[in-house]
Amino acid sequence: MNKIHAKKIRYWIGDLSAILLLTFSMRTLSVLSPGVLVFMARILGAMAFHLIKRYRNRVLDNLSLAFKGEKDPEEIRKLAREVFFNFSLTPLETLYAYARPFDKFVLKIEIQGKEYLEKALAQKRGVIALGVHLGPFTLVGARLSLEGYPFNLIINEGNFPRLWKRLGDYQRRLGQNLFPPKPASVSVKKSLNALRRNEILYLVADEQQIRGGLPVPFFGQTAYTPPGPAIFSLKTGAPILPMFIVRETGIPRTLLIGSPIEIERTSDEKKDTERLTAKFTRVIESIVRQYPSQWPWLNRRWKVPYQKGSLDMGNQEV
Repeated sequence: MNKIHAKKIRYWIGDLSAILLLTFSMRTLSVLSPGVLVFMARILGAMAFHLIKRYRNRVLDNLSLAFKGEKDPEEIRKLAREVFFNFSLTPLETLYAYARPFDKFVLKIEIQGKEYLEKALAQKRGVIALGVHLGPFTLVGARLSLEGYPFNLIINEGNFPRLWKRLGDYQRRLGQNLFPPKPASVSVKKSLNALRRNEILYLVADEQQIRGGLPVPFFGQTAYTPPGPAIFSLKTGAPILPMFIVRETGIPRTLLIGSPIEIERTSDEKKDTERLTAKFTRVIESIVRQYPSQWPWLNRRWKVPYQKGSLDMGNQEV
């Protein structure tokens, strides 16, 4: 048996196992209360914090770098524990939303700033929703779709096609339109078409991007940031609106829709893109500072992309 065939068999077994686990989880979660989910996440988060040293150290290092001079080591460690709790809660909430009637969970999330969205859509250029891996970010599209807003998001599917198809079916049932990032030409075309139809395009822009990322300040350090929201906004005129769901006592409470991020157009498109990327990154930093435990801190956000011929490997493992 060659390696390629063996790899396909492993993926097939993994895909089947994931489907069975998903089915079991959905049936189990459907009979639980949100409070039980919080309790489960407390246990899972505590286990992950103590057992997965690699990720624990990464979170502690990132928090220490971001809040240097603001928080002492004990505060950082306490915050890191909460980070693992919130991180563990997100997938449970996502499956719970699929398993429960919408009015029992998703529709209970209050929307603040809806007037910004209505005003932006009135321009008939679509809306770019600035997304962040904060709190139950997977429920943003579900909540807005249930309000009747057409919602589009780019999702990077993994190696298990049947699992991702099942998850995609659940998301479409909630009214969301999904498409993959590759091939890039097709993804860009679908994104532009969504904006031309005056719909919402959800773009997550808080992770380090090695290729094509723009260096902008984030917590006082240079972070290579995806410029997608800025590029689409400058190309189409679609406003960028921050959209985040935050938790209170572990329960998703509020979808915050912020005011449009102002665009300053000049004759230099490259500079315009850089400035707009820096602007929306400041908005992301602001919301993360308000809810630091609800952002995962696992991404190597300040890692410097390797450049051929460079001997400077500083920050490569941050």
